[in-house]
Amino acid sequence: MEGFNMWKRLLSFILTITLIFGMTVTTFAASGDINIFVNGKEISNDAYVNEEGKVMVPLRQRAEELGYIVTWDNVEKRVTISNEYNTIHLKIGESSVIKNDKNINMDTKSIIKDGKTFVPIELFSNTLNLILGLDDKHQVLNINQFTNNQEEFFKVSNDTEMTAKLNEYMKALEKNENFHGSILIAKEGSILLNEGYGFANFDQNTLNKTQTKFAIGSVTKQFTAMAIMQLSEKGLIDVNDSLSKYLPDFPNGDLITIHNLLTHSSGLVNFTELMEFYTLSSNNQTPMDILNLVKDKPLIFKPGEKFSYNNTNYLILGMLVEQLSNMSYEDYLQENIFNPINMNNTGISYGKNNGLHDATAYSGYLEVVPIDDEVLLRGAYGAGNMYSTTEDLYRWSEALKTEKLVNKDTMNQIFKEHIDMEGVGSYGYGWMIIDSEVGKIILHGGNTLGFTSSISRVVDLDLTIIVLSNVGYYDTTTLVNTLTSIALGGVHELPEALTEIEIKDADLYDKYIGEYELAPEVICTITREGNRIFAQLTGQEKFEIFPCTEDDFFYKIVDAKITFVKDDGGNVTNLVLHQMGQEISAIKIK
Repeated sequence: MEGFNMWKRLLSFILTITLIFGMTVTTFAASGDINIFVNGKEISNDAYVNEEGKVMVPLRQRAEELGYIVTWDNVEKRVTISNEYNTIHLKIGESSVIKNDKNINMDTKSIIKDGKTFVPIELFSNTLNLILGLDDKHQVLNINQFTNNQEEFFKVSNDTEMTAKLNEYMKALEKNENFHGSILIAKEGSILLNEGYGFANFDQNTLNKTQTKFAIGSVTKQFTAMAIMQLSEKGLIDVNDSLSKYLPDFPNGDLITIHNLLTHSSGLVNFTELMEFYTLSSNNQTPMDILNLVKDKPLIFKPGEKFSYNNTNYLILGMLVEQLSNMSYEDYLQENIFNPINMNNTGISYGKNNGLHDATAYSGYLEVVPIDDEVLLRGAYGAGNMYSTTEDLYRWSEALKTEKLVNKDTMNQIFKEHIDMEGVGSYGYGWMIIDSEVGKIILHGGNTLGFTSSISRVVDLDLTIIVLSNVGYYDTTTLVNTLTSIALGGVHELPEALTEIEIKDADLYDKYIGEYELAPEVICTITREGNRIFAQLTGQEKFEIFPCTEDDFFYKIVDAKITFVKDDGGNVTNLVLHQMGQEISAIKIK
């Protein structure tokens, strides 16, 4: 949601891929001591990593900590773990377990080591139905039980047919397009869909759940805006104040107002578009270190002149929250927003409370690779440093219908259409407001290198859709539109798998070789290597594309397709790039 015309989206796509593959992308493998936390309490570091890279933990200790009774059959070499709901049998040396008479297969066998039974962590995720979060880089394993949702608005909808349709679509998306994440859809105060899909960690075979924590990127902005407006109600700040009132030495601070920051109309340079930001040390940087990268650069436009989405604005607003409240940004949100509305699974990524998301960050599409997202999550601050769950974000959405956090007049200011977003809609304070065929929609998306988020509410129909995914720059716009249509009874098609076909005459590729102009100074270069064909956009690495018809090709590393267009004589004249809901034609120039 951060680009609002064709070229802006295309250039954003180019920048994103460049950043991801220009950084060190490492397949992390846990090694050494792994610090284990069960329900938030640090337990031990007695896990280890086997030769296949699977994290193994001692079964008896972890199961008993979770309230299970563990028994050992020395004759059969079989372990039984049970509570009032489940009975699980597993045999040493086998990769399958029996849960309530149902067989469940795992990727890894249980073993005895140093007199203890060790099992892969996938057993806790997939058999015991616990929430698993593994941070390989920091050697932390979180194991959490589900918490009960006590609020009335978490009641399950009676429309089971609609729930089945929504789940059928998501299951097809999971199977055929490798979707992994969590989805919550609610209508008129009851839940239509609340499910996790795909893997939280592909290497460990652990699953996403309804209470899995994801980094939420720019969805953070609405919380920062709420904090500012709470401080405004207390008389500590006025949206019409100039920035220089709070940062006296800030260049152009007399021209930029708090309102400009809230509405992305400051004219400041966006720090996440500067490559030097990604070279900062993630351990020692402060908000001021990042602000120093941009504060002395000339304004892009006169403050208030127009809308231009910009993370620098909300970096500064987060700093002002700290300055005015005499609290850390993290403590302020916890005390004044999270706690009052029971957002107990929400926090600041890599903050002082050592909060971590559960899902592993990935980049890709049909093929994914783990990505180190720490520099962005630490550096985004008030612009995008939070993690949360779909259920907690639903609590947030429902609270916005009340006066639990601010009064009605302030809420109206937050959702007022303050500035036009280039004809697509308007921006309020931390929210986008769009008039659509189904009525007014308030929404916001978030993208990081390894996570994507979206929260959307059709106001008049009281329809809320929350999407969290542990893959960066996922096309949530198309997904939310489709889920909205399904929830409102619209016609839809199930996602189908992209099937690669065999091109028997690889010389056909020679017709496609050349350069195609997508935009000024943006070239798509098509090359051939033997029986393989590659596409390379300006500033990117080259990526292989795969044929699904003779003229249609798809990427596996990103959700994009290329169609080659021929004239009546069979000569290729241009290509069409399909990506992020856009179709961009490029003329062959060489």
